[in-house]
Amino acid sequence: MIQLSKILKQVPLFHTLGKDSIDFIIQRLKFKTFDANETVCKIGDPGDEMYIIISGKVKICIYTEDGQEQVVATLGSGDYFGEMALMTGEPRSASVITTEESEMFSLHKNDFDVILEKFPSISISIGKIMSQRLRDTLAKASKLPKVAKIEASQHGPRGSLQDAPVEDLIRFCESNSVTGTLRIKSGEDEGTLEFKAGQLQKVNLGDLSEDQALDTMLGWKEGSFAIDLRPLKMDGIKEKADESKDVAVRNIMILSNSLVVQKIIERALRSLGYSVFKAKNIEDGLRTLQEQPVDLIVSDIKLPDGDALKLGEEVSKVKKVPMIFLGEPSLKSEFKEKIRALENTEITEGHEVSEIVQWIEHFNAHE
Repeated sequence: MIQLSKILKQVPLFHTLGKDSIDFIIQRLKFKTFDANETVCKIGDPGDEMYIIISGKVKICIYTEDGQEQVVATLGSGDYFGEMALMTGEPRSASVITTEESEMFSLHKNDFDVILEKFPSISISIGKIMSQRLRDTLAKASKLPKVAKIEASQHGPRGSLQDAPVEDLIRFCESNSVTGTLRIKSGEDEGTLEFKAGQLQKVNLGDLSEDQALDTMLGWKEGSFAIDLRPLKMDGIKEKADESKDVAVRNIMILSNSLVVQKIIERALRSLGYSVFKAKNIEDGLRTLQEQPVDLIVSDIKLPDGDALKLGEEVSKVKKVPMIFLGEPSLKSEFKEKIRALENTEITEGHEVSEIVQWIEHFNAHE
């Protein structure tokens, strides 16, 4: 029998999640059967489901202008497809047809939205996925080796305008719901196009108007491009302040015995430009606090060698830093009040990354 939990962990969207989270997703899967040569989805259909193949095989097809079918991939038991549709909601860019009787599980976008709300850490991976997807698509479109012409960078893909014209880059940013900056350089001139969830927000090129700037850049045939991707912001998160602005909090220590919690919060904070230190208990945290320039602590309430009250007491002896404790639904109100009574301390409602970032910005704004 196919092991759904292992397959879901292989899907880039879900690879940071733990067992309980994966089980939550599995409960929302729908079982479906298909006959041989049956169309699962076709080009232009709404992108509202992903599929996991239990048994059988499918072919992924695109079509030439004269209607000729081209098979770009074949998938079998244990494979999955359509996961990008859950993020972008874009229409299908290929048709999927069974080549034999098949059984599948599907996850609808409505259920995915519930999952995303419960586990916002999934959003943290989207920027990286978009970067890789765009690199792959651009490489296929130009029919050139990925490594030779389009290079990976920490922030996103980059390459030559001779391999990827400006109009194609804009189209890909739109169709892939990119959030970030498309930087284009030709000779001594450099312009930028700002995108948010695939929507063009602003065009800059010297003193030109936006229309003039766009027309000029569309005419550039030689030069280079780079796409600086930003993670999709969850509701409630403000845009990060300019790096040149003085802020009180730059270096954050995450204090948690859970590697999953550490990794999820670390990725979110690093993507927003913060430096991150990690510790697994109070003793380890105090040592880090003495050795590193920690400006703020994000901590579990319960730790292997004590709780929030003990941590607050010990930290105050070493250094005065604000603390954000990760709240739990079962936490008694009396204990919450004791924690809030600690100086410069707040408690979140849960482990939501968006709320953690809001409190960090709160401390920045009030320092």
